[in-house]
Order: sequence, then structure tokens, then C-alpha cells
Amino acid sequence: KKRPDGRYQRKITLSDGRSKIVYGRTLAELNAAADAVRDADRGGLTVDDRTTVAEWANLWLTTYKTTGLRANTVRMYESVVKLYILPALGDLRIQDVRAVHARRVLSGAADRSASLQHKVLITMRQMFGEARRNQLILGDPTDGLKIAAQKAAPKKKHLTREESETLLRGLQDARAKAFVGLCLYAGLRKEEALGLQWGDISPDRLEVRRAITFPGRNKPDEDMSLKTQASHRIVPLPDPLRRILAETPRLGLFVVPSADGGPMTAQSYRRLWAKVQAALPDVHIHAHMLRHTYATTLYYAGVDLRTAQQLLGHATIQMTANVYTHLASEDSMTAVDAINGYYEKAYDKADDEDKLLTTF
Repeated sequence: KKRPDGRYQRKITLSDGRSKIVYGRTLAELNAAADAVRDADRGGLTVDDRTTVAEWANLWLTTYKTTGLRANTVRMYESVVKLYILPALGDLRIQDVRAVHARRVLSGAADRSASLQHKVLITMRQMFGEARRNQLILGDPTDGLKIAAQKAAPKKKHLTREESETLLRGLQDARAKAFVGLCLYAGLRKEEALGLQWGDISPDRLEVRRAITFPGRNKPDEDMSLKTQASHRIVPLPDPLRRILAETPRLGLFVVPSADGGPMTAQSYRRLWAKVQAALPDVHIHAHMLRHTYATTLYYAGVDLRTAQQLLGHATIQMTANVYTHLASEDSMTAVDAINGYYEKAYDKADDEDKLLTTF
């Protein structure tokens, strides 16, 4: 029937016998509202459920993202929810979220890195996917959603041999030099280098057994488990690294400890890394760049893909193949010099033959 305010209303009887009144400014709008209620009722949703995105996000985090995950991963999900999802969607009923709202969340991270945008999208997909499996929503508002395409300038991924040598020569702090050596000559991840103990090192190899991360503000995580099972590996000690370790004082169990000899803290690491960056001021470096330099060394040394995967501790060979493929692409660009050289020789030879024929 038509109301005094000009809107239409209709009573819908739900499967449990309850009644629901729907409204619309036009008959088409009224019919659409009625269809939405019937679809929700048939889908098993609780009609008039008032659960907000903020309430579901908190339940989702505590139910699905507290066990079986590394502390850093849990912190990532919590950070994405707090900084990006809740400011845009927190007050909405989860049933009312549409694709345009999910797009608004991604727009809020559009000026950030592609990696961060991907984390925001993955978090939303998982959160709304579980909401659908729990019959809180019928459709997933993140279906078809993609991160913004970026055309950022290519970043420097590894150091040249000259830059590596300059870096090591400029390091006066023994702990900083040991850290750089472990990443540069053994391909250890930052957390693996910090977790390495002297007992893990033998004359010709080292064993990666643990990792130190900082899930809180400063203190290291008591759980020093590795990132993946593949991360537990044996790595040979090349001569440059052996010399660095021989000159490193043993201040405690850890090869790269904090000042008091205990495991490194986040604050201690920041001070250590400042010394590393100061030794190569013309190049902005980060710890993973040193590991990538090691992968580059393996490639140019002719180490096969499977062996490189084991030495780098990659969970899949595809990860190693991606590194090798990128390096091979860089090499292919240098082929132009060889091609030009070939043509120059061919042209020179043709000129010589023409001159010889002219002479006769």
C-alpha cells in the first residue's frame, strides 16, 4: 500500500513465520527491496542482522587469525583492518557492504606500494569470504576487485660487486660487518642472520635453524621458528664470509647480538643498520637487497635452479625461477652490444671484399 509520505510498503512473510515490512519510493524500488529480503531469507541469513563490519572484523581476527600464524603475519592483518578497512567500512552493517564500498578501501591505499595494496585486498577477501561461509552475506563485495596499476620506476634490487666491496670496506663495526656478510655471502634473510648462533657454524658450512622477529615494539619474539620448513637449510661458507666470521668477536650465543650479548632487539637493529647504510651513503639499501645480491651471485656462478632454491630456502622453485628469469632478462638487454659487434664485423668484411674486387 501507499503511505501518507508517498512511499510504498509491503509485508513479507519469512520462512520462520516472522513478518518483515519493506519500503520503496517507487514500485520498482519496493519490488527490489522485497526480492532482496526473500533472497536473504532463502540463503539462510538472519534478516535484520545488525552485525557491523567492525564487529565482524574483530570476531574474524580472534577466530581465524590468532593460531597457526607467525606473530608478524597476525600483526599485518590487525594493522590492515585498523588502518584501512575500519575507517571506511567499520560502521556499516556487513550486509550493506557493496563493491563500491570495497573499492573505497582500496582507494584509501592507492598512494601506497603495490605490496601494501595487495595485503589490503587479500585481507578484505578473506574477511568477507568467511562472512559468506558463515551466512552473514550472500555475495562477496570484493569479487572482481583489483589493485591499482602502478608504473613505478624500477627499484635497485641488488648491489654490484664494486658496491659490495665498498660496503664491507666501510664497515668498522664488527657486528654490522658480520650481519652484512651473512646476508651477502650466505643469502640469509634479515631475521635468519639475527637468529644465527655460533653453534650453528662449522668450518665449512652453517645451518639455518631459527629466526628473530619483532612482533612487538622492541623485544624479539620468543618463538624463533623459521618462516617455512624450507628455510631450515645448510649453506656453505665461502672464503670471504669465513674471514669475516673469524674476525667477529664472540659476545654471546648469537653471532649478531645486541650490545649486552643477548638476542637483538628492534632498537638495537635500527642502530646497527644505520651503520650499514652510512658505509654506502650513495645507495639506498635494505637487508633483502643483500640477500638478492647473493641470489645474483648464484646465477652468474652457474648454480643450477634446484640447488639455488635449496641454498636460498625458497618454499617453491617458482620463487627462485622468478629471480633467475629477472636476471636473465637483464642479461638479454646487454646482447645488443654483441649483435652490433657482429654487424660491424660483417660490414667491415663486406667493405674489404668490395675493395679487393675493385683492385683487381
